[in-house]
Amino acid sequence: MNKELEKLLSELSPELQQKARECKTQEELSEFFADNDIELPEDILDNVAGGCGSGYQCPSCKKMNLSKLENDKVLFSHKFQCNDCGRVWYC
Repeated sequence: MNKELEKLLSELSPELQQKARECKTQEELSEFFADNDIELPEDILDNVAGGCGSGYQCPSCKKMNLSKLENDKVLFSHKFQCNDCGRVWYC
């Protein structure tokens, strides 16, 4: 779960929170923020844009042999596990 995005959403009006949570894709959410003149910090923007900081690679061993364990469709975060070193993380 992306705590930074959740914090940002909690600061919006209830109406805007609802509209943001109705976005079905990362692109829709990015467009929603742009249309409502809501500035996203760089780290949140990376996640909304589909990034994961350094991309879809293990933050420990930097390999890309990953398994996606689950998705949070509201916050657009993903839980990954590295098949090489075993690390589990969200992005």
